[in-house]
Amino acid sequence: MARRFAPLALLAVLVLGGCAYGTAARLTPAQDQARVAFIKAHKDFSDRDMAKLCPGLYPADFLTNHSKWPAGKASSGDKVTRVTAQDRAAAQAAGCDVRPG
Repeated sequence: MARRFAPLALLAVLVLGGCAYGTAARLTPAQDQARVAFIKAHKDFSDRDMAKLCPGLYPADFLTNHSKWPAGKASSGDKVTRVTAQDRAAAQAAGCDVRPG
């Protein structure tokens, strides 16, 4: 009997999970302010480093589509920017995993 309900449970999960698909994400006012502070505090980061640390600030294909976004391409003269735990915490507070729509 449980086997009969497994496909229904899977379908329910897919339907519920799909409800939010395609809707624009919204930043909270606190996240918006945290992003401004985050950008100001990381002025020495290159666009490539910032896109790695805070992908929500950049287009989804920034690091992969070099013809469209040349700043996302690594070059031989790039310095490696050291990312600290504080940088990661600031990125999380700034909602760096969210790309606003």
